[in-house]
Amino acid sequence: MKFSDKCQRIVLRISLSVMVLLSIILSGYIWGSDTRFSRMEQDSNQPAIKKNVGQKSLREIYTPTQVFYYRDKQLYQAYDAKRNLTLEFSKFTKKLEGHKINKIKSNSTFYRQLLHDEKYFQLTFPDQITISLFLPRANKYLDGEFNRIFVSTKDKKYLYLGDDRNNTLYRVYANVSFKNLYKHIQKAASQIPISLEKLKDGFCVSYNKDQQMAIYSYLTYKETDAYFVYKLLDSGNPTQRNADDYIAYYNGIYQRLVAYKKTHNYEFVDYQQNKIPNTTTKILIDSLFYVRKICLNEPDLRFFDASNNTISYQKFVEEYPVFLPEDNNVRAKVTFTRSCMQINFNSLDLRIPIPTNGAKKELQATDKIIDKLLQAGYKKSYLEKIIIGYKVCHDTNKTSNLIDLIPTYYIKINGRWHSLDAWLNNNYEVHIPASQQGGISNGF
Repeated sequence: MKFSDKCQRIVLRISLSVMVLLSIILSGYIWGSDTRFSRMEQDSNQPAIKKNVGQKSLREIYTPTQVFYYRDKQLYQAYDAKRNLTLEFSKFTKKLEGHKINKIKSNSTFYRQLLHDEKYFQLTFPDQITISLFLPRANKYLDGEFNRIFVSTKDKKYLYLGDDRNNTLYRVYANVSFKNLYKHIQKAASQIPISLEKLKDGFCVSYNKDQQMAIYSYLTYKETDAYFVYKLLDSGNPTQRNADDYIAYYNGIYQRLVAYKKTHNYEFVDYQQNKIPNTTTKILIDSLFYVRKICLNEPDLRFFDASNNTISYQKFVEEYPVFLPEDNNVRAKVTFTRSCMQINFNSLDLRIPIPTNGAKKELQATDKIIDKLLQAGYKKSYLEKIIIGYKVCHDTNKTSNLIDLIPTYYIKINGRWHSLDAWLNNNYEVHIPASQQGGISNGF
């Protein structure tokens, strides 16, 4: 009997020890779980999100999109489908020493001379970015902005960063050689003669002759609403409201995702993120963080436009941006305000290029396009930018997953991008504030 009691006590002690040990292990797992802890922490005090995107991601997204060089006193736009010239340049520049940078005296005359200097080739961004984004090791002029890079063809030790809006120039010491890149530019398969046209936001590409542009076809894919609900709403059980044109998903009072039924457009609003980033560079980086959060990971997604704390991204095909139908024509747009952060995006993903019969569309020379806009009543001072882009068109003779990319002129007026036909055929109101009339305004 004593032996039996002793065994029972031993078994009981062992059982209690095992239960205590198991309790400690489970507690450690629960409290150590990143997901569990982050959700509890978010529910209690809603801390700021740490927004890391990585230098590789930044250089792939914030990269030049066009290359120009002079040959026999004529400026050419160079492109090679087999060799990504702008990405090659970005790989070289990650080695630049950012501490050797100086702002130099410049005016419109000096800037124009550099634009027409045959001893430099040029690379341009779709809009202004900052020096600290381009040169992470820079220790001054961190929020200086530029959209054009001048690189010597003679292997000099400096390159120049230029801002078309105000003729500002920065000189950067280049501890790398661009000789091989320049040779590739000279041998690029596509060489289009161009000139530069001064508009409100800077210098745009002006095509001197009518252009025959290729039409492309793509097989597309669209993610479901459930995918974006999972990615964006911090809730496993959001409330839902169904309307005629949209479905709205809510995570309490802080987050809302609206899915529009026929256009594949989405709008996400987060009222917890109610601070505007305090520097231009941080605005650019934080916007990319949110674009990554919705997993828009196409290899050709690029920074496209920046204005009034709003950053836009587009997919690029053959160095030209792809515009979606309707007014919400960008792939993703992130807006920061003092009340919320808002993302507008589209789920249409260009997945697989489809072989075509070589169809092309003729686009008129740029000066003819400007004449059409002037005849329609738009003043030249209204024109901020003119570019060639690809318009997404659904062919009624094809399945719904196939689209055509039709080359089209796009014009930015009053901060809005529309196709040439849209500006000519619609009665868009153009409001130019008195403080901006006759001046240059864009960026941040």
